[in-house]
Amino acid sequence: MPLRFQELRDHGEVLGFHPGPFNLNVAYPSSNHWEGIQRLSTLSGRLLVLSKRDDTPGGNVGHLVHMATRNGEGRRLRSNRLAFSIKQPEDTAPPGGDAAVAALPVLEGYRHGGGMQAAGNILALPMEEGPGLGRIALYDYNQSLTPGPFAYVQGDTATAGTASLTKLSDGHFLLLLGQVDANKLEVFRSTQTDIRSAANQWQRVDTWQKSELPDGQWGAFQNLNFVTDCNDSQLYLVGTRLGGLRWGAVSDDYAHLYRVHLDGHMRLEHVASKHMYCSNDGSRQCNLDAAAGLFVGPDRSLILYATEHADDGPGSTVKMVEFRSIWADTFCRADLQRAYVDFYDDSNFSDRGVIFDSEDQGLKNWARFDDVDGFNDKASAVRWCIPPGSRVRLYSDSNYKGSFKDLVGDGTLHEVNLNNWGFGDKVSAARWLNW
Repeated sequence: MPLRFQELRDHGEVLGFHPGPFNLNVAYPSSNHWEGIQRLSTLSGRLLVLSKRDDTPGGNVGHLVHMATRNGEGRRLRSNRLAFSIKQPEDTAPPGGDAAVAALPVLEGYRHGGGMQAAGNILALPMEEGPGLGRIALYDYNQSLTPGPFAYVQGDTATAGTASLTKLSDGHFLLLLGQVDANKLEVFRSTQTDIRSAANQWQRVDTWQKSELPDGQWGAFQNLNFVTDCNDSQLYLVGTRLGGLRWGAVSDDYAHLYRVHLDGHMRLEHVASKHMYCSNDGSRQCNLDAAAGLFVGPDRSLILYATEHADDGPGSTVKMVEFRSIWADTFCRADLQRAYVDFYDDSNFSDRGVIFDSEDQGLKNWARFDDVDGFNDKASAVRWCIPPGSRVRLYSDSNYKGSFKDLVGDGTLHEVNLNNWGFGDKVSAARWLNW
């Protein structure tokens, strides 16, 4: 798991969605904004749930988004903001089919939905700013795309900013409710393995305090998501927030990884931190002080989704970023539709970049890298995975002219510092070729 976390690409691909028939009510200036995001496995992995604060009469604490134009295999969604005629993806609106399709209404006056987590298609959504104590509402998306809560778990204060849900190795479920910017975590355990059972109860078994970690190792997390290492069943917690604690500036976006120990009192151990970038040298496309959430792909790699606070994207759309693994798709070895070339600005495989997916090769003007996020003569390193029988040719001049280098497909993962080929900062065009 620590390796999977460190393999998250710190720059992502931009996505977005339309409001559909809804007034999302998250426009600036306002205290209403996006709070959490989770990708569900139902409907072939094309569904996202986003939570928010909404203080308008008849408002909603969340929305279901159908990314109808995206792949239906549970893998990374890839950018839906690519256009042949627009240079910057940041300036491109997503397809109209990717839009909000349902709402989670405010219930009993609880107008503030917080950072959340789905275990499969069971969603745990914290709610506060209501008439009583903060609580977590549980929704089941296995049975309906417009479910109401089937259970509530009540906290012991008025605050409920985060919810973290996971299934344990014994079949029972563990649930955390984060209070006061997640500085205190209430720990609940289900009494039944079927949490929809009428006999199930959520027992408060523990409480964790920020003071249990050394100074500088915990912060005001907007979202906290469990993830389990499939190799040894070790449980981890990933927190996202604006500000790097002792590791970075307060204006930067950071994810932090903690090992969870459940032998008696719950203990958290800080393992790693990672600086994420919500811009690829253009306008900001996400903010880890807004909605963020983890998804585990079919190859067990991590995918982190994050949004901006509002709906101020092109055409009043919501801006998002998908942070995927540095190896974008491990199924690339034999399937040309899954093949890709990943360009990096710096020779040590860092900084901004662009990915040239075989599946999306007709969606940008790859004959002129100046039309691809201004990446002309920028690429200093490249990773690629191409099946046998195909290759990608890199050209030093636009319109497929000048000297060239071939990235040969052999069904394995490759990486190269282009300076070692004498081709650093020279790529101006690229295209897919068959032998």
